[in-house]
Amino acid sequence: MAKGYRVVALTVSTALFMQFLDSTALNVAIPAMARDLHVPAIDLNIAILAYQLSMTVLIPVGSVLVERVGQRNAFAIALLVFMVGSILCAISTSLPALVASRALQGAGGAVMTPVSRLLVVRSADKSELLNAMNWLLLPGIVGPMMGPVIGGQLVTYSSWHWIFLINVPVALLGIVMTLIIVPDVRDSAKGNVDIKGIMLVGPAIFALVFGLESAAHPGAAWKALCLLVAAAVLFWLFIRHVRTAASPVLDLTLLSVASFRHSIVSGSIYRTLAMANGFIMPLWLQLGMGMSAAKAGAILVVSSIGTIASRLAGVHITRMIHPRTVAIGGAVLLVFALLATSRLETDWPLPVFYSLLGFQAIVLSLSMMVVSASAYVDIEAERVAQAAGLFTTIQQVTMSLGVTLGVWLISGMRLFYGTSEHDSRIYSASLVILALIAVAGVNSTRKLDVHSTGMLQGDRKRQV
Repeated sequence: MAKGYRVVALTVSTALFMQFLDSTALNVAIPAMARDLHVPAIDLNIAILAYQLSMTVLIPVGSVLVERVGQRNAFAIALLVFMVGSILCAISTSLPALVASRALQGAGGAVMTPVSRLLVVRSADKSELLNAMNWLLLPGIVGPMMGPVIGGQLVTYSSWHWIFLINVPVALLGIVMTLIIVPDVRDSAKGNVDIKGIMLVGPAIFALVFGLESAAHPGAAWKALCLLVAAAVLFWLFIRHVRTAASPVLDLTLLSVASFRHSIVSGSIYRTLAMANGFIMPLWLQLGMGMSAAKAGAILVVSSIGTIASRLAGVHITRMIHPRTVAIGGAVLLVFALLATSRLETDWPLPVFYSLLGFQAIVLSLSMMVVSASAYVDIEAERVAQAAGLFTTIQQVTMSLGVTLGVWLISGMRLFYGTSEHDSRIYSASLVILALIAVAGVNSTRKLDVHSTGMLQGDRKRQV
């Protein structure tokens, strides 16, 4: 078993740092970008979806690249592609140009995300997975912590274009560190590339997400229906193909492993909630409550602080309390945190905003920490790469669906109240719906296996 997972994790986490810095800063900048590009703020969701979809659809292609050039070289190439996409985003003068540039960023992310996870999982023992994942995610959490503040300051006092340009030095640093530090791991070829599977699952995911996104717009009902029907047919054909393929692009038989399946289901619910909430809150603070981008960013940063605090303390908590209990407790508290956050009012003291958003982030992160790590405890070593690929694909799909859910809720509440995007009630009601969805997360988390999650504790006396 390869050692030094801390060094490997900190190196490859430059990818997560950029991705989360980019996305959280972008969320705060949406109203300003919408004004400059002369489109409604809610239409900027397409720029977020373009990144997520490009990343999701191209993950299988990224796997082929990894086999051809090795994990280290593929990771460095992906950082370069992401950097070029960032530069193009910064010089975009229209929504279509921005969407295309975000799609190029997503192409880089299609390799960066699964390879970073794979390298770290392979460098750690099972009892070290919680620590290993934390070392991978902590620098990635610094990005979200800085994103709202940097994004808000840049939008208020300079220009949103700089949100993308700050990725350039980070990407260059990541490329150098990767080539120097990360080992050149190469898997043996898996045989023929599953071209048919790639051609089926990519368009299926595209049709599903854009079909659901189109459904949020009353004038696009037929477009939505056609896309969703196409998605259903393509997924059906893909599942039939997987049953007979020798080396399918996505190994669905991994879902027969109970711990992996339950991790996927629970994690999908939490990621959907997190992305929907991340889309709704910046709009609520700026459009519904009339705050500046700088003030909204300063408030939203507490979510990242809460996340990093829970990650730092999470491993120690799970060594004192069974990880499954921690996950369930966090899920229950998340429901109440969302309900409490939905009651926010413009004239409430800022410490109330900080407390509610910080607590919400802490309990969500505690549950996600256990749920994510438990995915791999029962996976054989030779199947870890396939598991990482399937996990990442589903992860990206649910993140896209989270943004779409946020659009649905805002659009639906605007119709319900018959009001504009500046009415605070539409955002408050949207969070109540998210709290109801979080109840499903509680039920799903309860299905986590006691023995499998217990393996994450390892030896309680061992220094990690």
